Amino acid sequence: QKKVDDMKQRMEHVKSIQRSSSASAILGVGGVRSSTKQTNKQLNRHTCTKDQETLQSNRLQKRFSEWWSHSACPDQVWMDHIDTLFADATSTSTTTQQQQQQQPYLVLDIGCNKGYTSADFLDALSPGTNMNPHTLVTAIRAIAKEDDTKFDRDGGVCNDSKKALNRDRSTVRDVEVHCFEPSPATYEMLIRAHTKLMPKEEDGGAKWFIHNKGLHGTNGEMSWHSACAHAVGDELCTIVDEGTSDAITVPVVTVDTFLEETYPSSSSELPLVHMLKIDAEGLDPAVLQGSMNVLTQNRAIMVMFEFNPGLSEKGDHPHGMWGRNGNPRVTLMEVTSWLDDIGYDCYLDTHLPDENEKNKGVLEAPGLYRITGDCMSKEPSVRGWANVVCASRKYGNVAERLLELATVVQT
Repeated sequence: QKKVDDMKQRMEHVKSIQRSSSASAILGVGGVRSSTKQTNKQLNRHTCTKDQETLQSNRLQKRFSEWWSHSACPDQVWMDHIDTLFADATSTSTTTQQQQQQQPYLVLDIGCNKGYTSADFLDALSPGTNMNPHTLVTAIRAIAKEDDTKFDRDGGVCNDSKKALNRDRSTVRDVEVHCFEPSPATYEMLIRAHTKLMPKEEDGGAKWFIHNKGLHGTNGEMSWHSACAHAVGDELCTIVDEGTSDAITVPVVTVDTFLEETYPSSSSELPLVHMLKIDAEGLDPAVLQGSMNVLTQNRAIMVMFEFNPGLSEKGDHPHGMWGRNGNPRVTLMEVTSWLDDIGYDCYLDTHLPDENEKNKGVLEAPGLYRITGDCMSKEPSVRGWANVVCASRKYGNVAERLLELATVVQT
């Protein structure tokens, strides 16, 4: 509880600084809120009318009745041409031209699990590397065969291995993807998959770094169920209370600490993170707390995290900070409000109606549901879990792309 109280105090401190000294930088010239892009590529903050908020809320709830898990396995339509968006964002950032040439695309995949987010971004940013969801599932199944076993949901919980690939199959770029997986068994499987898919990583080109550690709000250790030591994808592999019998301990660090130690710099500026993806067993708010510096500096172009209130209400092993029994409880609206204050627009990601649904009369739905700017006034009642994606308004082309996909709030 003390850690959360400290986090909230830090958030309030950041909010007061933003309101008093840099409101115009976040909201636009003179604090005017609109969706018009400025000449410096920063996007002004878009605010919903009450009618827009009501219209979006009604469509969101209707969507749950059409496809109960639409927020759990989204289409991620914002991934289209993400390489171009990141390139444009980097060219308009305050980073010097020399730094731009030296720094690769940087992705932090926190809660890597079987590696499908890592594979998605490597395929999107450096398809010629041939590390993608299709090749990854082949490697995972080969490893299971070698061990005379089968890994649970080896193609990903959302059938990630069946995603369409980048049409460009030849481009190779400098990309660094850091995969953080606290489960020792899953970590060992990922290391073996890396050996099969990317045995030689030359200077330049794409690199996939795999770490057997977790990310959190402080540096230290966390306790995990003993099943994590030997079973890949085991449902019992969850966070447990400190002192639990036979629990294994895994080191945890903050995002800020990891970046400072991995990319040391003579200046106080952290490296530019193109995507900060978080799936932390309900502790996503704590990981965001540990990302305070990179976020308040707007050195993360995009942030993606999981909102899973059900984890704190699970039978034998309730855990996490979301939901009615969060320990300690943090709400989605608190987190997105803080992110808004430091310059980020956030959206609920979604699964679009497919052809089968359309044939049954299901109407069009937006690619994203906007949370920021009074567009969502209360905590969404998600079924299962949901994914939230955010973009810094400092990188206007990326933030504007997300806004364009939230079509309901623009009517």
